[in-house]
Parts: sequence; C-alpha cells; structure tokens
Amino acid sequence: MTSAPTNKPTPAGKNAADAVDDATGLRPSELATLRAKLEGERSLIRVRLQDHIGAINDGDRELPDEMDQASRDQDQGFLLRLADKERKLLMELDHALGKMDAGTYGLCEGTDEPIGFGRLSARPWARYGIAYKEELEREERDEKRER
Repeated sequence: MTSAPTNKPTPAGKNAADAVDDATGLRPSELATLRAKLEGERSLIRVRLQDHIGAINDGDRELPDEMDQASRDQDQGFLLRLADKERKLLMELDHALGKMDAGTYGLCEGTDEPIGFGRLSARPWARYGIAYKEELEREERDEKRER
C-alpha cells in the first residue's frame, strides 16, 4: 500500500536549495523558469521591433500615385503603433528583469504581497497580484463613468 505524497518541507540537505522564498513564495527553480521566459520574450520582441522599424523605413520612398501614398502612410501608421506596443512591452520585460536582479520580483507593487507562480507563469512581467489589479481596473472604470 502506497501513501499519498505530502507537502511537508524537505529535510535539510534534501533539495533545500530549491526551498520556497518566504517573501515571494517562489522557488529558485521557478525564478529560473520565469527568467528564461522573460529573456526569451525580450529577444522575440527585439526582433519584431527591428522588423517593424525596418518595414517603416523601407516605405520612405516617393510613390507616384496619391492612393499608393495614402495606403503606405496608413500601413506605416499601423506599424508605428505596433512598434510602440512592442517598445512598451520591452520596457515591462526589462522592469521585471530588473526586479529579479534586485530581489523584489514576484511581489505586488501595490501591496507587497506575493503575486504567485501561476499568474507569473501566464504573464511573467506582471506588476500586481490579481486582486489588486482588479481593484485598480474597478477604480479606473469608476473614474471613466464619473467623467
């Protein structure tokens, strides 16, 4: 007869290097996984950002037809908006990596409570825990209604 696994702390010396950090609730192995996700996403974003900028710069030639110029201008506007979104996400990724280096990654910036591995796995650059983020969104919605 086998017994069910327990969630007891590991005995000293047995995988103690992967113990949960009391402040963040994250294990070093989880942090390593999240760092790899952040760095991988940052690499992808940099490539896409360069692609967008390259496509914008490629369209700087004069076109003889006004309709072609208007279409190109619209395409460039779209690419500029995409590039701006990519730039903002890149800033979020860099911010998260900076927090990791400072030892404050995984803590909600509004409450200093642990964010949780599940949320960080889905969105490694998350700044807030779910409850606090919902509160912020509710306040924002209420402000819009008052206007």
